[in-house]
Amino acid sequence: MPQAFVGFDGFLDKILHVVDERIDAHNYKRMDTMATYAERIKGAVGYSANIELVAQAIKLGGNGPIMADALYHMGCRLTYAGAIGCPDIHPVFADFAHACDRVISLADPATTDALEFVDGKLLMGQMQTLQDINWSNLCRHWPDTDMLELLSHAGLIAAVNWTMLPAMNEILSGLGSVLERTEHRPLFFVDLADPKKRLAEDIRGVLELLTGLQQQADVILGMNENESVQVEQIALGDRSDTIQARAPRIREQLGLAYVVIHPLRSACVASAEGTAYLDGPFTPDPKLTTGAGDTFNAGFCRGLLAGLKPAEAIGSGVCASGFYVRNARPPSVTELAGFMRQWAAADCCPVYTA
Repeated sequence: MPQAFVGFDGFLDKILHVVDERIDAHNYKRMDTMATYAERIKGAVGYSANIELVAQAIKLGGNGPIMADALYHMGCRLTYAGAIGCPDIHPVFADFAHACDRVISLADPATTDALEFVDGKLLMGQMQTLQDINWSNLCRHWPDTDMLELLSHAGLIAAVNWTMLPAMNEILSGLGSVLERTEHRPLFFVDLADPKKRLAEDIRGVLELLTGLQQQADVILGMNENESVQVEQIALGDRSDTIQARAPRIREQLGLAYVVIHPLRSACVASAEGTAYLDGPFTPDPKLTTGAGDTFNAGFCRGLLAGLKPAEAIGSGVCASGFYVRNARPPSVTELAGFMRQWAAADCCPVYTA
């Protein structure tokens, strides 16, 4: 069973619908699209607006916990470090913590109001607690000998949500310094998570850090389409017309093992084996979209850990995400394999039927 170490955020996600029209005390018409919501706000400029939100669920959140939870369900042993309750684990994370081999909780979770629409979501976060996510605090909670032992055997290290964690660069550098003391070369997944609000020089800094980290690990840079445009413009000064062109350009410029881009309906990976593109199992009626990208990341990494080629691993990624949005939970290994077989049988995935 592959071993993974994942960090470093943690959120309480409140999943919300935005009311378009209130029918009665128990029934309402939901705003289905982000454009409808934007028009409602635009129409209130110079005036005011009363917008009703209806809570659907309060759940475990954060890029790290969602990705780690998906990896666990897909058959990985997990160690998690992040903001899931300190000194005591928050009740929302209790089952997740129990499933992990070990948790290293550094802070209380941040909170997110996730406004869900059919065509996307708006995540509104309060993140003061994430200031405690830093290298010195991690070292205080995790003895060096234990850290060295784990990183010497982990098949996957994942450090996600760079944008929301101001001290992530020092964590990446610290983990790299520990890996220098081992003879082990793991997969090292990094997700910047919508870096638009970060300064361009900060983004250049982390990209340079990833290039250096490639000496100790096979680095995977995972991005959605908007993130890939930002990274390409900062790293190369312009933008490509397609993700099939963008992924190999970024990979070559940064010297990484893998660059993965996953828009809403497809995915692309660039590696030493070339560039592969795949349409995903899109559904116009998702049960849950918050966490779909993190589940894709877990499915892709799990595919690589299972020995799949990169072109095949994006298939396990889009199928993991496709299962998640239909069922509002990550798949087990058996469920993921079954979903992939059904998808291939429908001639939707030529990489598995060739």
